[in-house]
Amino acid sequence: MQQVLFRIPIKFGWFPDGIPVYGFGLMLFLAFILCTWLAGWRARKVGVKPELVQDLAIWVFVGGLLGARIVYMIQYGVPWSDFFKIWEGGIVFYGSLLGGAVGFTLAYFAVMRKQQLAWWKVADIVAPSLALGLCLGRIGCFLNGCCYGSVACPDCPAVHFPFSAPPRLDLARGGYQTAAGFTVVPNDERTVQAVEPGSAAATVGLKAGDVIVQADDQRVDSYDKLDTYLARNWPRGKNDLTLTVERGGQEVTLPAFYPQTLGLHPTQIYESISMGLLFLLLMAYYPLRRHDGEVIVLFLMLYPIHRFLNEMLRNDTDPVAFGMTLSQNGSILVIAVALVLAFRFWRRPAEYPATV
Repeated sequence: MQQVLFRIPIKFGWFPDGIPVYGFGLMLFLAFILCTWLAGWRARKVGVKPELVQDLAIWVFVGGLLGARIVYMIQYGVPWSDFFKIWEGGIVFYGSLLGGAVGFTLAYFAVMRKQQLAWWKVADIVAPSLALGLCLGRIGCFLNGCCYGSVACPDCPAVHFPFSAPPRLDLARGGYQTAAGFTVVPNDERTVQAVEPGSAAATVGLKAGDVIVQADDQRVDSYDKLDTYLARNWPRGKNDLTLTVERGGQEVTLPAFYPQTLGLHPTQIYESISMGLLFLLLMAYYPLRRHDGEVIVLFLMLYPIHRFLNEMLRNDTDPVAFGMTLSQNGSILVIAVALVLAFRFWRRPAEYPATV
């Protein structure tokens, strides 16, 4: 995980350390560029002006981003003042699917219908780009540390997220682990009560009985200040912690250490792999389709199956109805719509000849 990939060495005002380039934002940008190029290339191959599909991409991208962000804000109760902070992550795919569909519809009636382009023909051109965008977008989620899985079993694939990742605080609040590898004495809340064996804090020599007097450059004279820094005001993208402790009447500055979470299911990577395979399948199936609309319907049938199962491994979403998460309920709805569309298409005479 790398929330901040690098910093542009231009320092001013809000960016005293340089302008940060966020992993999530960069992957979102790359997804837009590559998916737009792919849709334009595919359009040209079937005799559609790529400029029309590229214009469509802007409508779909903006609509999808707005829909994804709105659903995320509602689902997680995020303040609306943070609406535009998309570089920090926080989008919901089914919200983007709904918003993107609205954008697609507006673009179709405003632009493409005048060019006598069939709705489902254009949807099939765009379908592989959706899978590619999800593949790249989930890499962005992995870099950001969001959309994370639950604690993995000892023999399961697992990833350990660093200190700035959202799972760290959720796991600490749930009692699965400490926030930074140690606990403090309840009645003397700057004094270390215990240090987790084998933790990063233990490797740098933090000991029970040490009194924490400074965390990085923040002086600590109460537990509230320590908790505020470690839990509420932690700098985004910072993963190391340096503690200064009072030990034996002297202040000792310990080496910087890098706390990590317990091993979690790498649900973001699972989805990137799944969507990469779905992208290849959609590209291979396109020449075999018998009707316009089959490719997008295939996407709408297969993605929800993966999403429903992947949600069972995630730990950042709560049930909202019928004991299932919002995305699981959405998956069932999308599969139902896809099955209806598939039945409608496949009972019609073939529009394209069978290929061998």
